[in-house]
Amino acid sequence: MEYPRFLVLESSSYEEDAYPIAACWSIADGQLKDVMIRPEDEWRKWDASNEDRHGITRQQIEMVGETVLDVIRELSEDVDKQPVFVSEPFMYEKWLNTLYGAYGAELPFDIVPMTELFQMHEAELQEELENLSSNLLLDLKVPEEKVRTCLELYARLLEAGLVEDYNG
Repeated sequence: MEYPRFLVLESSSYEEDAYPIAACWSIADGQLKDVMIRPEDEWRKWDASNEDRHGITRQQIEMVGETVLDVIRELSEDVDKQPVFVSEPFMYEKWLNTLYGAYGAELPFDIVPMTELFQMHEAELQEELENLSSNLLLDLKVPEEKVRTCLELYARLLEAGLVEDYNG
């Protein structure tokens, strides 16, 4: 079975000049990639109050984060021009444009709301994800666990015949 590509991002803040600091995405076989992103030199603004939400410090990402260029290459290769399903398309498009724009590149894939894949309204999808994550003992606030929950929901709905098979 080929899985859809899900992406969850963490950002420096929710301000206009926010940039992505961590990403987790799924690949075709359902495996996950999880990276911290070292900010570009011009990405200086940091909202320390968000550290409680995402658990990442500026010092951590500067020390162990992958370069923006490496993240762009890896994400682009893994996604391979397939649509990427996200929970907040407007914010994700903004953050991804910041990421790719740092090297003058355009997004090589389409950003699609998860609601389209799952054929549910936002509130219904959120409730399904919350119920499933609770049953699986996963935390939707942790990017890797949210992607795992999305993959599991997709597999269960596909098996039940409630979503169409994703062909990539």
